[in-house]
Amino acid sequence: MLKILKTNQVALIPQTTTNHNDRNDDLFDIIQQAKTNPEAFAELYDRYYNLILIFINRRVLDLDLAEDLTSNTFYKIIKSLSKYHHKVSFKAWLYRIALNEIRMYYRSMKSRLKREYDYQEFLQSDRVTFSIPDVEYYEDEKEAKHRFLLIHTILKKIPEKYRTVITLRYFEELSYDEIVMVLGKKVGTVKSLLHRGLKRIRKIYEKQNATFL
Repeated sequence: MLKILKTNQVALIPQTTTNHNDRNDDLFDIIQQAKTNPEAFAELYDRYYNLILIFINRRVLDLDLAEDLTSNTFYKIIKSLSKYHHKVSFKAWLYRIALNEIRMYYRSMKSRLKREYDYQEFLQSDRVTFSIPDVEYYEDEKEAKHRFLLIHTILKKIPEKYRTVITLRYFEELSYDEIVMVLGKKVGTVKSLLHRGLKRIRKIYEKQNATFL
């Protein structure tokens, strides 16, 4: 179902191209330095900016909005970095801040007044282009965009609590331990949400009588 799709701007469906392993030997030192040194923070920014931008864009499907929310996220990160402690995965900590920004946006009046996303504009836009890895599955780039929108539309039909855990697990490829840190829930709760969310998606697929990747 979740086939890898890529864009020349951001990845819309999961890809693993950069190692963001929190166990990097130099990461702890960089984080400590970044608490007081702008140059060290710039290194963290360069290392994690695309990761957060991709995550946010998958949730909002709007590059301009995703860039704004990513900027807000890193503003919160730099303000809160002094409170970070190494017992928590740094990547999970970043996702938690980004997720809070997304939730704040959707709770805001600005979001409620925002027009529905123009899917035709997405399909026709040159800002998002797909590099098709397997022509057996995709007739062309337009077909890839349609399939992505199909997945996105179905995810929007399930409650946010399920959509979030599915996104973190299958799109962001976080471990259960990392998801626990992001959501502040027990691992059993995370697994239960994941199971129930996938079950709901399966029902939607069957109801629509659709064939997926």
